[in-house]
Amino acid sequence: MDDEEDFQALFFIECDENLSDLQTRLDALLSGDRDPEMVNAAFRAVHSVKGGAAAFGFMSLVGFAHDFETVMDRVRSNSLDLSPEVCEVLLRAGDVMIGLVEATRQGEEGPTERSTKVRAQLAALLGTEPEAAPAPAAAAPAAPEPQIHEHEAMAVTVRLAPRKGFLLAGFDPARIIRAARAHGLVSVAVEGTVPPIEAFDPDDCPLAWRLEFEIDGPVDEVRQFFASYAYGADIVMTTPEGEVELTAQVGVLDAPAPLTDAVPAAAPPPVMVQAVERPAAPATVAPAEGTKKPAAAEPSGDGAKAGPQAAARSLRVDLDRVDRLVNLVGEVLIAQAAVAQGVGESDATELSAIKPLVETLTRQTRELQESVMSIRAQPVRSVFGRLPRVVRDLADALGKEVKLVMQGEDVEVDTTVIEELTEPLMHMIRNAMDHGVETPQVRQAAGKPRQGTLILSAEQRGGRVRITLSDDGKGIDRETVLTKARAKGLVGPDEVLDVAAIEALIFHPGFSTAATVSAVSGRGVGMDVVRRKIQMLSGRCVVAGDPGKGTTFTITLPLTLAVMDGMAIRVGDQQFILPLASVVEAITVGPRDVNPLPDGTQIMKLRDEFLPVLSLRQALSLPDDGPESRTAIVVDTETSGHVIIMVDDLLGQRQVVLKSLEGNVGTIEGVGGATILGDGKVALVLDIAALFHLGPKTVADLERMH
Repeated sequence: MDDEEDFQALFFIECDENLSDLQTRLDALLSGDRDPEMVNAAFRAVHSVKGGAAAFGFMSLVGFAHDFETVMDRVRSNSLDLSPEVCEVLLRAGDVMIGLVEATRQGEEGPTERSTKVRAQLAALLGTEPEAAPAPAAAAPAAPEPQIHEHEAMAVTVRLAPRKGFLLAGFDPARIIRAARAHGLVSVAVEGTVPPIEAFDPDDCPLAWRLEFEIDGPVDEVRQFFASYAYGADIVMTTPEGEVELTAQVGVLDAPAPLTDAVPAAAPPPVMVQAVERPAAPATVAPAEGTKKPAAAEPSGDGAKAGPQAAARSLRVDLDRVDRLVNLVGEVLIAQAAVAQGVGESDATELSAIKPLVETLTRQTRELQESVMSIRAQPVRSVFGRLPRVVRDLADALGKEVKLVMQGEDVEVDTTVIEELTEPLMHMIRNAMDHGVETPQVRQAAGKPRQGTLILSAEQRGGRVRITLSDDGKGIDRETVLTKARAKGLVGPDEVLDVAAIEALIFHPGFSTAATVSAVSGRGVGMDVVRRKIQMLSGRCVVAGDPGKGTTFTITLPLTLAVMDGMAIRVGDQQFILPLASVVEAITVGPRDVNPLPDGTQIMKLRDEFLPVLSLRQALSLPDDGPESRTAIVVDTETSGHVIIMVDDLLGQRQVVLKSLEGNVGTIEGVGGATILGDGKVALVLDIAALFHLGPKTVADLERMH
């Protein structure tokens, strides 16, 4: 990767951060927050993207951002009222910015039908016509294009003299010159001298650049390229027809302060670790009715900050390096467990002095593991922040009115989980928008508000995170689902299913209740993708619908896919691991404590509550050649409440390194992964909630897993 690619990669990372912050600010404005700093922060985010895009010559992005920030400038100067209609246009503009950045990242720079439409809406707010790019409004009349004969080159000179603040705004003349090569640049000369170090002002560039071009066509392309830098530099373009001085549009950046404050300082030559200052983003996007206003909406009283919280220092580190560090820590944990087990099983007096050292090593290794794993932790806000745009797009496409309320965006999970969450959440949103929420007319007829509500929330429960998506729509039509399932042969004509089993049919591949195939749904792919993705992450997804009132999807996932605290158990001659966060208590039971029901289900009464009982010996089809299991462990399945599993022995707590089974044996229902114990043996990590919904495992399954 060369310097240009390194700088572009850094630019797109900063774009993602700026646009995420922009969406949060705009959502807060739409919800009624009128803090001036919220508007200023949104303006700075747009201008930061524009400044970086201009440095690389991404003209479509620059042009749109130019109109966007002009509207934001009118808002912050109180010359444009921040009405709900204006907020909606600004939100749409933020969505377009995200799309343009992504298209530019993929090398597909260019205006789209949607960006053209939204840009026209921005121009309407200003009472002007949209421009093709930020061209000089106050410049001298452009000289007419000379008639150029075929194969006749024209000499064009451009003199670029940076004004105060140009360099600190993030512009790099070297990058500009490299980008200008694509427009026929043939030579470069530097004018001016650098003063002595004691007189040098880093905010002021004493040099100017004279660039010579040979152009085989109209010069407008070169003019537009340099016009994007005209608000930070004095640019004079000389053609055979005369000189043209390029100047910026009036009213956007008249003072130098926004220019120097808006864009982060230019990065030094690229290194693998880049230190940056980044403000913490606000917590919520749309507060639920009756709840307290989010902290992000409180006035900060400090105009120098982009948000109400103090800026946090962070490091950008190549994720591969973090992964290697996590793997290394995992190996250290395995080695430490082996040493601890060996010392603990030895009675030799000469090892007595070593045991305290091993205990210290265990404690320090655990602290190391927790510190390293926290590096990979990210708030789910990075995923949730993309979804308001999806909801708005679908609402337009489906003719529905829907608001999205997000809660718990500060819950942190492993970055691997974050990367894989986007697709299932997208499909869940699409399903809720198309099949759940009704049209405004239908909702009014049913006595509901015209606007539907989606509530997306995240919460941490022990070692897992629970994500729910609820809507107040029509719920699941179980009769329709069952009829479709019988028509597809998924359910027998006389087969009787309970409510949960009927609702779970929507996850079957190729199953859909849509009457016709549309751009949103109808092919029966979405919910199948949700289930497979969540299972790949060692998680579960369940759905529950209340006819006429709404539907709730619940996803439970591990906070991390690398290291976990577990409870070691023994069944027969096999060792297994239970996630410690799901273990409630362990008790010893007698032969009469467990009672069978007529359908074969076993239950046990525990403190006036009857709980279902699962024998792991039977569930895993292990040989029944030992005494009957008498150790009962109460487990919280999160979605199905407390259950009891019967094991032969409780071996104690272990910190285990999770190893995925996907690459070797594929997905195993009821098994969340494997780990290597201190004695070198492999133990399976069990998913009790999944085992309760499965038949017994065969011996062949267990042999394949081992």
